[in-house]
Amino acid sequence: MTYQQLMSLANGYAESKTLLVANELGVFTAIGTGGRSAEELAVSCGTVREGMKLLLQSLTGLGLLRLKAGRYWNTPLGRTFLDGGSPLAITNLLWLLNHHWVDWSGMTKAIRRGPPGWAPITKTANFRRRFALAMQERSHILVQPTIDSFRLPRQAERFLDLGGGAGSYAIALARRYPTLQGLVIDQSVTVAKRLIRRERLANRIQVQEGDLRTLPLPTDLDVVLLANVLHDFNKTENRQLLRRTRKALRPGGKLFIVEYFLAREETRPAEAAVFSLLMFAFTGTGRCYSWNEVEAWLRQAGFGRCRRHKVTGSIGTLEATKL
Repeated sequence: MTYQQLMSLANGYAESKTLLVANELGVFTAIGTGGRSAEELAVSCGTVREGMKLLLQSLTGLGLLRLKAGRYWNTPLGRTFLDGGSPLAITNLLWLLNHHWVDWSGMTKAIRRGPPGWAPITKTANFRRRFALAMQERSHILVQPTIDSFRLPRQAERFLDLGGGAGSYAIALARRYPTLQGLVIDQSVTVAKRLIRRERLANRIQVQEGDLRTLPLPTDLDVVLLANVLHDFNKTENRQLLRRTRKALRPGGKLFIVEYFLAREETRPAEAAVFSLLMFAFTGTGRCYSWNEVEAWLRQAGFGRCRRHKVTGSIGTLEATKL
């Protein structure tokens, strides 16, 4: 790493926060498909004129807006992902990343004294709703290549999406395999219910609200999915969770884990290592784990024939069969 790269890394938060503040103020949605002046946007977003002007100049300099004849326009990228009116908008995901600013701001204290654990706000209905929406938006790009990597057991009929959030993976599975019947379990299922009804899959996917660690699970399942779940819990909790999923599966049934996986030395990929640090502060108990460690847990729980598949540089799927 060069000195210039070091300084760029050190100052990276400033560019990130510029984007997150603009999303919080609704700038990209206020612009929409037309062009708006700084004065118009200050009124629409409830800001002072000078502050809005400086924000818009920064966003333009970062390549997130275009300036033409005194009016600001969304770029094609902005119209697709940043305008709240787009079906592919990630406005809730950016809201969540902005929420994590609190976790990063308290990171020094968390490392020195230990993390405080889940903040009280994370237990509110509004937070859980927006968190589910953020995970649904995050899945726009990831869910299809992830589902494409799965090799389901022959004649699979029943699946469980444990900790399924907004139901994005359950919906994708049901679309891909028309004979599958599924169940989504999560601490909040309001968003999942709405999206499943919207996709006209309510006759094939049921939802149940509850704690995935303690709620009684169905049995004789063909498939269990754990997507972005393990990083919320410690090693003991995850071993217990894997034993629970094994009991829910029929012999020969398969478990699919979708996660940020670390390499053996747990320093790479960098994105997963940094995300692991965030989970330490955000959850109080969680972190990311290596492929090797999770495979060892699976063998201890009675699984075999583990198969790895990389979806992105940091995210992958781990398939295991109940022996």
